[in-house]
Amino acid sequence: MTMQPIQRWQYRVTFDLKIRSAYGVAFQDFFSTVMEARYLSDFIRVRPFGSLGDKGCDGYRSTGGQVFQCYGKLEDAAPNVATIVKKMGEDYQLAGGHLGSIMKEWHFAHNLVNGLPVEAVQKIEELKALGLHVVGTFGPASIWAIVEELPENTLFSLLGPAATAEDNQNLKLEEVRALTDSLMTTIAAGGAISGEIKPVPADKLTFNQLPGHWIQLLTAASSNGPHVQRYFEHHPNVEMGALVAREFSSRYQALKQEALSPGEIMDALYEQVTGIGSVTAVRQVAAQALLAYLFDACDIFEDHPAKVGA
Repeated sequence: MTMQPIQRWQYRVTFDLKIRSAYGVAFQDFFSTVMEARYLSDFIRVRPFGSLGDKGCDGYRSTGGQVFQCYGKLEDAAPNVATIVKKMGEDYQLAGGHLGSIMKEWHFAHNLVNGLPVEAVQKIEELKALGLHVVGTFGPASIWAIVEELPENTLFSLLGPAATAEDNQNLKLEEVRALTDSLMTTIAAGGAISGEIKPVPADKLTFNQLPGHWIQLLTAASSNGPHVQRYFEHHPNVEMGALVAREFSSRYQALKQEALSPGEIMDALYEQVTGIGSVTAVRQVAAQALLAYLFDACDIFEDHPAKVGA
């Protein structure tokens, strides 16, 4: 059966969250798993053995003689520019010195979703200028380009389930209840919200410069917004909707202050709703319905200034 577009959009969200939270060796493991899934026996996962080390090679493709060295950012620590540049130079020299003629290309694989520092770009160009090998980088966009071409059964093994259009049409309010109940421990009392929930306005989606997969997911989830609103309207705690709305407005503002991109903010809010790790299709639908409800009601992200002033 052909994979549905909505599943592919969901897989992109899951991929972004997974690669961003793959710290240190976990990123190397994820990268190697992706490469094995795509290239099978043509990709060789490399590990250091005792004091011998990995010789500057974390993975190798025999076709083309491609050597990959991985850098996974550390948890709760900003990437250190000097450390990245030093690692590039040392690992390249180490690989070139030990692997000899089997190394035709050297690639620096990383999970820095916001890009490399310019100093790293300069270092790559410096290594290219030596003229000894093809030298390049392999970041999240390059890894996603491989992942999105994998067959559905492989994607499921790699990233878990992805909700279908049929799942989206079968919103489970008990799952919305479970999500909102789990949030209540961190939500303080606030004022009530009002107003009808309307379909996600296209200009708000584009105005906030959300990435394409989030635009599509929110558009699909907006049909469930009225169900979420009715759930809050009939909740025993009449303030529940207002509490959730105010909490997420606060979370949005906090994430915005971190200078995250719109897609990263939406990823973070989604992860805060669902929790970390593999998420069931039922929970994906409920979480996206809740976010679409809040997005429509202008509690998260910005509305167009012309409309706000109207």
